Amino acid sequence: MESSIFTTCGDLAGSLVSLSSEVEIQLTSKELFKLSGDARGTQISSVGGNLWVTQQGDPVDYLLRPGEKVKISRRGMVLVQGFPTAHVRILPAGISR
Repeated sequence: MESSIFTTCGDLAGSLVSLSSEVEIQLTSKELFKLSGDARGTQISSVGGNLWVTQQGDPVDYLLRPGEKVKISRRGMVLVQGFPTAHVRILPAGISR
């Protein structure tokens, strides 16, 4: 699974090599986190700050407050952005918590 962090201008700000275990990242107001491929079952939660999460092919966007989470249900790109900043926890499918 490919995962990257981009600035809102489209510049690559960083990337994750593996999502084999839980990952926490801090997003600034100008960064987007992108998951590509088949991320079904991955859980995204807000540890701090508000998040906007959208999945390719899903007509619903998700706005998460601290403590809330969403589970990815579709194949394709997933975008996550903080409002204005956010501490994000990503728990890959198959990892229980």
